[in-house]
Amino acid sequence: MIKRTRVQEWSNGILLLGRFEWFGTGCWLLHHNGIGAILELPPYNPNHQESPATKAYNVCRKRAIHVKYILCTHAHTDHFSITTARDMHIAFPHAQFLLQRGFEHLTHELTNVQLFDHECTVYLETEPLYLIHAPKHSWTDTHVIFKGTAITGDWELNTLRSVHDNKPQHAVSTEVKLASIEKMARFEHEYRYHIHKVFSAHANDRREQVNFTALMHDTKIDRASF
Repeated sequence: MIKRTRVQEWSNGILLLGRFEWFGTGCWLLHHNGIGAILELPPYNPNHQESPATKAYNVCRKRAIHVKYILCTHAHTDHFSITTARDMHIAFPHAQFLLQRGFEHLTHELTNVQLFDHECTVYLETEPLYLIHAPKHSWTDTHVIFKGTAITGDWELNTLRSVHDNKPQHAVSTEVKLASIEKMARFEHEYRYHIHKVFSAHANDRREQVNFTALMHDTKIDRASF
């Protein structure tokens, strides 16, 4: 039996389309005035779960949303599946994959791919969408900031530590993590933009009415949280 995921509106213009596979990675739709972006390309098992692309296509068709961009917070396998990426390309053939440059080796099968290095700003109609490269959990970590909300991928908040610190092939150095946290702590001031919500990509951490700059400074503290 195929499991159908339930759409949840987490904030104005931010929909959780579903969580996929045992790791529960979310697939999100960001939209404004009929223009949208899909966030995350998680793997799925077609034997018991509908594909993220099918879900996204049906929701966008029902709501008359034109998908302009396809995004991903980082290149770990529970967030980027080339099968899901191909499915999304079929569902939204005119959408552009907008990814951090560290994805380059994963995207050879795809067309209409734009890679960025440090940060990128695009618009959904008149609403800005910011993509900020800030490695902490992984080397391709990208914060997605839209309508006052930061979707922080798998960033471990309120601690400098990462679950990958003891994995040399994945670990981000302390120096780089601190630079990334400081970069995000400056975001509100530099962009003159207020962030008041923080969501994790897995939809297992939802924070509202946050002081984002203070949260970033608190994340510099080396405390054991796992």
